[in-house]
Amino acid sequence: MEQYIQTAPSNTESNLFELQIDHEVSSHLRETAKWAKFLSIVGFVALGFILLIVIFAGSMASYSAYSSPLSAAFGYRGIFQVVLLLAMVVLYFMPCLFMFKFSNKMLQALGNNDQETLIASFRQLKLCYKYIGILTLVLISLYALIFVIGLVFAVSR
Repeated sequence: MEQYIQTAPSNTESNLFELQIDHEVSSHLRETAKWAKFLSIVGFVALGFILLIVIFAGSMASYSAYSSPLSAAFGYRGIFQVVLLLAMVVLYFMPCLFMFKFSNKMLQALGNNDQETLIASFRQLKLCYKYIGILTLVLISLYALIFVIGLVFAVSR
């Protein structure tokens, strides 16, 4: 391996240790950061609306107090839906936060030509994708488990 490093041309663009951020790459990163900021803000707003729906649905369920047809809709199924919506808020908050931090740090790094902030911004992007990847694996596992349980119940009948 040392031979390869010694014989490799010093001015090739394919060498990993000589990657540089030129004007075109900087432009792409700046645009990506702006879109990431937009998507994260839209995500935060959507999470806020979901929380408002949960609060409104919970207050409607307690206000109706078994005296209207609306109270039947907020039985156990309603509680399950509220818990599911709250779980969605909790699970979706972190990717929005990572994306928001990535965009802020990337724009700051490009504006100040700061290598450390650039590294920190890519760390936030890595955390965002890592979180989404783990969440995807967990959900696929849950779907597989539900499928197997359904298959077992179908065969046992």
